[in-house]
Amino acid sequence: MGQRPNLLTPDRSPQHRLGFVIRELREARDLSMRELAAKTYVSHSKVQRWESGDRPPKDLAEVELIDRALGAGGVLVELWQSISRGASDPRDVSIAVPHVSDTSSALVTALSQQAASDGEGIFVPRRLDDGTVVLVALNRRALLRAGAGIGTAVMAGIPMPAFAAVAEDPFGFAESMTENWPGLRLSRPAPEFGVDWHALLPAGRSMLGSQLSLQVHPARVEAGRVIVCMPDQRRAEEFLARPHRGLLVGAVDTGGVTKFYALDARTARTKITRNGGVCEVTAPTAYELDDLTYGILWAVSGYDDALQADDHALAETRSDLKAYERLSASAVSREAAPGLNTVAHMWLGSDFCARHILRALPNLPALPAFWTREQRGEEASAWLIFDHKFPYLRETTKTLGSASTRAFCIPEDVVRSSPQHERILLFLAVALMESLGIHSQFTTDPAYQAVEGFVVAPDKEAVIANWVRGDGMWHVDVTARSSIVREFTIAARDVDADSITAAPTAAGRLRALAQYLELPWSWLIERCGQLARYGSSGLVQSRSRLVSAAGIDAACQYVGSLPADH
Repeated sequence: MGQRPNLLTPDRSPQHRLGFVIRELREARDLSMRELAAKTYVSHSKVQRWESGDRPPKDLAEVELIDRALGAGGVLVELWQSISRGASDPRDVSIAVPHVSDTSSALVTALSQQAASDGEGIFVPRRLDDGTVVLVALNRRALLRAGAGIGTAVMAGIPMPAFAAVAEDPFGFAESMTENWPGLRLSRPAPEFGVDWHALLPAGRSMLGSQLSLQVHPARVEAGRVIVCMPDQRRAEEFLARPHRGLLVGAVDTGGVTKFYALDARTARTKITRNGGVCEVTAPTAYELDDLTYGILWAVSGYDDALQADDHALAETRSDLKAYERLSASAVSREAAPGLNTVAHMWLGSDFCARHILRALPNLPALPAFWTREQRGEEASAWLIFDHKFPYLRETTKTLGSASTRAFCIPEDVVRSSPQHERILLFLAVALMESLGIHSQFTTDPAYQAVEGFVVAPDKEAVIANWVRGDGMWHVDVTARSSIVREFTIAARDVDADSITAAPTAAGRLRALAQYLELPWSWLIERCGQLARYGSSGLVQSRSRLVSAAGIDAACQYVGSLPADH
C-alpha cells in the first residue's frame, strides 16, 4: 500500500480535507464512485471533483445529501459547517492519516499513537488489503455534535465483527442502559429505517412488557435545558412522525461520563426547531434516565400498551360484568373474560373493587381502617397509573371526612428481591396516599401476606375487596360475620401498634419508608421536585384512555415539597 497524505500539513486546503473525508467514508462503506453518484443523483465526474477538492459540494443541502448516502450521521455536515466558519484548528475539520510504510502493523501503530496524542479520537473503519481493519482518527467533538453513525474505539487493528459492535453504539448507550437495568433488552434493527435501537422493556409478574423504538443523538446542556441535536432532519422527522411508541434520547458528555435524557416522540415532534443546518429539540434535565424515570417509563408503557391492546374487548367485558354490581358478594374468575390479557384482568378487578368499596363505605358504622395487598412496585404502580385509582382515593377521603389508615405487609425478602426502580414506584404510591391524608402503616411479618384486601370498621363490619394476587379477577363481600371482622380488626390493630414507619407526620412516615426500602431520601425529594415541574407525560405519553399521569404527577409534586433535612 502506498503512502497516504497527512492532511494536517499546511498545504492542504479545507476543501481538500472535506474531499478526503468523503472518499474515506465512501471506501469504508465499500461503495464505488458510481454507486455514490447513483445514491446522490449526480454524475460520476461530480463525485470525482468532490473527492479531489477541485469542486467541493456547493451548499449545505448537497452536503446533507452526501452525508445521508454515506450513513455518516452528520459528520460531513459538521465538517462543512466548520469549514464555513473558518475553523482555525485543522484537527477540527479533518481526518488525520499519518505517513506510514507499506505494512499494516506500522499503520496500526501510527494510528494508535495519533489517537493517544489527540486524546479525543473518533475513528472511521478502513479495511486494508490484508483484511486488517484500522481506525482513521476523526475529531471527537464532531461525533458528539453530529450524532451516531461513526463508531468510537481506543485501539486499531481489531477484527471487523468486533469493531462493528463498537461502531454501532458510539455513545455507549446500550452498555449504560443494560448495566443499570439488566432486564432491558436492546437490539439494532436491520434494516434500521430510521430507528437506532429497539428496546424491549421486561415483563413483570403480571405485566407483559412493552417495546420502544429509539433514536439517540448528541446533546448539550444550556441554561438548565438539554438541547438534542439532530443533523439529519428528514430521518428525525420520519421517526418522530410515526404512531408507534418512540423515545428521542440525547447523550450529553459530562467530562468522561455520558448522561442520557429521554423525551416521548409525540412530545418531541412539537418541539423541533432549526439552528443553522441542524434540527434541535429541547428537553428538561428532569428527564434524565435514572431509576425514577426508568421506573415510570417501564410501568406506564407496560400497563398502557397492554390495556390499549385489549381496549375494545375490555370495554365490552366491563359492560357484561355490570350485573355483579347488584350483588353484595361475588368472586369472579378470569375465565369470565377469557380473551383478555393479565393487565386487562388487573384493571377490571381494581375498577370493580374500587366501586364496591365506594358503594359500601357510607354505610359503615365507624371510621374504618384499610388494608391493601400491594407489595412490589409493579402492583403498587396501579395506584399511580390506572385512571380510576387517584379519583377513588380522593373520593374515599371526601366520604370519610377524616384521616384514615392504610396498612401494608412488605417482608424484608420482598424488598431485597425488588429492583430500585420498583421500590421507587411503591414509595410514590404510598406518597400519593399520604398527600391525601391517608396515614400509611407497614408490617414486615410474612404471616400477614395472605390477608386479603379489606376495609374494616373495628369489631363491627368489614368490606372485602381483593384483586391483588388472588385466584380470580376479584373477590368482594360486605360482612358482619364476627370471625372475619375479628380477624381483620386484629390485623389492623397489630400493624397500627408496631408499624415500622410510625411517625406523627407524613414526612416522617415517608422518610422511614424510604429508609426501609433503601432509597436515598434527599435524592428522592430533589428528583421528584424536578419531575413535578414538567410533568411525566413529556417523558412517556399514554395512549390508552384507561391510563392517567395524574397520580404520578401528584405524588412527585408532594414528595418534592417535603423537607430534605427532616
